[in-house]
Amino acid sequence: MDQEQTAAEKAFLDQYDVSKYERPSVTADVIIFTMDDDNELNILLIKRGNHPYKDYWAIPGGFLETGRESIDEAAARELYEETGIKADDGIDLRQLITVGTPDRDPRTHVVSVVYTALVPKGLLQPKAGDDAKEAKLFKIRKGYDENGDLSIYFVGDKCSLTMKNIAFDHEDLIVTALKRLRGRLNYTDDAFSLLQDKDRFDILELLRIHEAILFQKLDKPNFRRMFMRDYLGKHRVKELGQYAQEGKRKTTLYKYLPSNRDI
Repeated sequence: MDQEQTAAEKAFLDQYDVSKYERPSVTADVIIFTMDDDNELNILLIKRGNHPYKDYWAIPGGFLETGRESIDEAAARELYEETGIKADDGIDLRQLITVGTPDRDPRTHVVSVVYTALVPKGLLQPKAGDDAKEAKLFKIRKGYDENGDLSIYFVGDKCSLTMKNIAFDHEDLIVTALKRLRGRLNYTDDAFSLLQDKDRFDILELLRIHEAILFQKLDKPNFRRMFMRDYLGKHRVKELGQYAQEGKRKTTLYKYLPSNRDI
């Protein structure tokens, strides 16, 4: 670009009217999945302290700090503010979907970039940030609605929630995230992100994660054969040997070998 073009562009930008086009608000929202001690899939939800949807439950999120951060940085900030976990601590923070229908938020036109984060068991320390009253983990359970169609609900230590208790369109976002997670199991290593320790785990722990995501029991011998063929046989894991665990018999432990195969 020559000097004349640079000057012309500077003059254009100096006179540019930013109010010429309407600008929607932008949020980064994060759907956080983890496993609990009962080997069930959990989701982190926050209870809203302000209107709209006061006292409803929602996925963590917040408005983009325009001009000061990227949308990825906003998602990482929200993850940290709600959980105390930094996105660069080996957490799988992945962009899921962008939604922006005009009526999804009664305040104004809000475009949300939605992420998922798969967090190992025991690492989460939920804390309510910004205008949230509470932040809690809920077990995700499979159920059926009044029409007999498959649905999900959430069970906490003190209360249970149905989709009617979820704010905005977050129920649809949660269902989308679950479908994506379940659909990716066969061709990605997503399940490994939910292990308590990727460097030291057994087949049973990985089996329980698959069962929790799929909401069904799996045949142990078939899963073991798949593990030996697709994970150990293709060098996606490394065998560490047999070790005795406290109060249990010896079991073979493995180490996950990360790669760039997930897309």
